[in-house]
Amino acid sequence: MPMDKEFIKSKIHSKEDIALKTLTDIIAYKIYESLEDKGPEANFLAAAEAVAQYVSEQFKDFDSFKGHVSQLGKEMKTINQFADTVYNYYQDKQLLSFDIVKNMISSVKDFNLKVITDIVAYKIYQSPEDKDPELNFISAETFVAQYVSENFKNIREFRRCLSDLGKGPYALEAFADLVYRYYCQKKG
Repeated sequence: MPMDKEFIKSKIHSKEDIALKTLTDIIAYKIYESLEDKGPEANFLAAAEAVAQYVSEQFKDFDSFKGHVSQLGKEMKTINQFADTVYNYYQDKQLLSFDIVKNMISSVKDFNLKVITDIVAYKIYQSPEDKDPELNFISAETFVAQYVSENFKNIREFRRCLSDLGKGPYALEAFADLVYRYYCQKKG
């Protein structure tokens, strides 16, 4: 039976356990630097939730967690490496929704998504579906957000797909082609 997440969160918020607090602070900073940045308080709450979830799932009790943390120094691993593990776990759990992807495009939090959207908008411009630049972009943004949110569980999965498609602009163009063809097939 996993540890109680609320117990772990209470330890984080009370600052009773320095290792938990430090781990949470590092992950909150990683969230701040990422596409998921929602502001200091929301980042900390998301980090606390991620740490509590990870610790409750990976350790049978609080003592085993404390033992693991104390071993980190002895094995020449750092709390940062452990934070990377928890952060990767957090990213894998962050499911992509239409609204999240659309926000990533419109706020240019993910440059690749923005470029893919621009390419799809240009393809719409070249097609019989052309309306005007603003409507073309809105349509492209909708199609990219829909395609990405329906086909990828999280942002890491999307990035893996891009790297499988090739390097640099070639991957972005190939992905835009996928989205555009998907859009055309839906229309036809």
